[in-house]
Amino acid sequence: MLGQLVEDYLQYLKLERGLATNTLTSYRRDLLEFVASLKVQEPSKLTPRLAQDYVSRLIGSSLKPATIARKISSVKQFAVWLGESGTLKQNPFAGLSAPRIARYHPPYLSPGEVAQIIDAIDTKTPTGRRDRTMLELLYGSGLRVSELLNLRTSDIEFEAGFLRIVGKGNKQRLAPLGGPAASALHTYLDNQSKPEADSGYLFANRLGRPFSRPGLWKIIKRAVTKAGIAKPVSPHTFRHSFATHLLEGGADLRVVQEMLGHADISTTQIYTTVDREYLIAEHKKYHPRELAGTKDG
Repeated sequence: MLGQLVEDYLQYLKLERGLATNTLTSYRRDLLEFVASLKVQEPSKLTPRLAQDYVSRLIGSSLKPATIARKISSVKQFAVWLGESGTLKQNPFAGLSAPRIARYHPPYLSPGEVAQIIDAIDTKTPTGRRDRTMLELLYGSGLRVSELLNLRTSDIEFEAGFLRIVGKGNKQRLAPLGGPAASALHTYLDNQSKPEADSGYLFANRLGRPFSRPGLWKIIKRAVTKAGIAKPVSPHTFRHSFATHLLEGGADLRVVQEMLGHADISTTQIYTTVDREYLIAEHKKYHPRELAGTKDG
């Protein structure tokens, strides 16, 4: 029963969410391993205790922390789908604490720090509106520097809520265009006195060429200084923050992979390292010997 539901879920991911073949293969492997590890095959018998046991086994294994985080993400998303489709009345993973993201590798900003930096830009001038839009897109859509600077106005789909991006290896993808970034874009475009040399580039210099990398660094440095942020911040820090905040909030690892345009999920996994404190806490919480020791004490 559960095995068939896994296949149904994979079909949903393929048809409804359009996930790539490699992504679906990774999902299938994780979910079939999960199903094979259970003594029950009926969805109704999936309990929080079974979920806890599964997570405990993963933590007690020799798997890398990033792999553990990926597998937990896979089964959690599967359980969410089972609930949404009416198969499960209660998500057995709902009460489990998620693996925390390892700090400072790669470096990222807190949501409050991102807001401070963006809000430090004065949007009363055309330059300020442009600068704010750039930072909103770096953080809101998780763009690489080259992707931001090569954006064209024709790449924006306001109604659909996405950007057409040409990333590394000339690979195309759709990046999300959230509300704050879309609002900043509207304001920026509506208040332009003229298209930048009619080049088609969203951010162009006076010669109609794409805005420069050094120029973007200067914009960020000014905003960071004005916001009073002491830590080093680069254009890529906003992309790191985008990924980390989504995953900390519970987003699906593979969906974030596609948003970032990573060819290999292992690249995305740098944002999902389970830290030592989490491993120790989960071990004490669920390992039978630990629990027995607690009762004896």
